[in-house]
Amino acid sequence: MATIHRRKRTSRHDIGPYRRYELLFGEIIYPVLDYTGYGDGTGKNLEDFISDEMRADWEANRDELTKFWRSGAFTMEEPWLFDRGYSHTLPWAAKHLDGAIKDGIKKRQPGETGAKDKTMTTPQLTTEPSPCQPPSKP
Repeated sequence: MATIHRRKRTSRHDIGPYRRYELLFGEIIYPVLDYTGYGDGTGKNLEDFISDEMRADWEANRDELTKFWRSGAFTMEEPWLFDRGYSHTLPWAAKHLDGAIKDGIKKRQPGETGAKDKTMTTPQLTTEPSPCQPPSKP
């Protein structure tokens, strides 16, 4: 007699707990071992890692992830990736990737900071007393 093995239903394109968490919450959390997310092991800004692969993962899993987000259920795959979605907001990927896909907006590539070339100005020092400080005694 053959044994039937039942598995929990997962996405057709299972992306794993780290990528799922990153697409939903926009936060990179590096564990000690076995990281399988979009980051490089040191960078913490997920926008720096937006790639065609990330866009493809979002496209393939958008409906499932959005349904999960709106349910308000907690993520339970890894204890350090414990969080939940909110029905009145959108997942990180919906805000950062859908706009790029629909509007053709060029997102930053890894290594691009997005900062404008501005020179910082140093505040001028003054010898006038601060209104918060008591006047000095003569």
